[in-house]
Amino acid sequence: MKLYIKPVGPIGTNCYIAADDSGKCAVVDPGAQPDKLIAFIEAHTLTPEYILLTHGHYDHIGAVKALIKHFGCKLAIGENDAEQLADRTKSLAVARSMPDDIYIMTPDLLLKDGDVVTVGSMSFTVIDTPGHTRGGVTYRSDNLLFTGDTLFAGDVGRTDLYGGNYSQILASVRKLAALEGDFRVLPGHGPDSTLEQERSYNQYIKARDDEDLY
Repeated sequence: MKLYIKPVGPIGTNCYIAADDSGKCAVVDPGAQPDKLIAFIEAHTLTPEYILLTHGHYDHIGAVKALIKHFGCKLAIGENDAEQLADRTKSLAVARSMPDDIYIMTPDLLLKDGDVVTVGSMSFTVIDTPGHTRGGVTYRSDNLLFTGDTLFAGDVGRTDLYGGNYSQILASVRKLAALEGDFRVLPGHGPDSTLEQERSYNQYIKARDDEDLY
């Protein structure tokens, strides 16, 4: 697998493009700047087959419709976050003064825990990781974890927005920490990490349910 990381938008959402040797690719969280992403994909002669969303917040979905229109790829999201793709308030687009209809879309595939999305020779296994949103998911592929805004380097995502739940996000990061072996952690914002690093130093993985670290 070839992995490309393209930060997009005003708050630097990490868009990931994972491609196999044939050039078939998955685009994870194309949050903004569709022209930039389309130019990069075409320059590398890649063929997007799926857009995989870790969750439905505006800063992770802003380039989705343009990529689908240009490439004809399909869209997948956790089944409990589909509501955010139909409601600009729930996706936070309205709160951020972004009420445009580019934030309204219909997914092709609603995902649940254990589902596998195949793109070319690559497989992406879905891990339910709610807490930042009701239907947030992590995608596991080989030694990579695309964690969205669930698990960051040394941190976790906010839980004070629509659908957020602090106890759930603690359970989700513990669920990831319990995976066997080490993985490269690819978050929705900021630098990457490793699961072993997070097991050792991330205070939220070690936190008690009644211990508020916010």
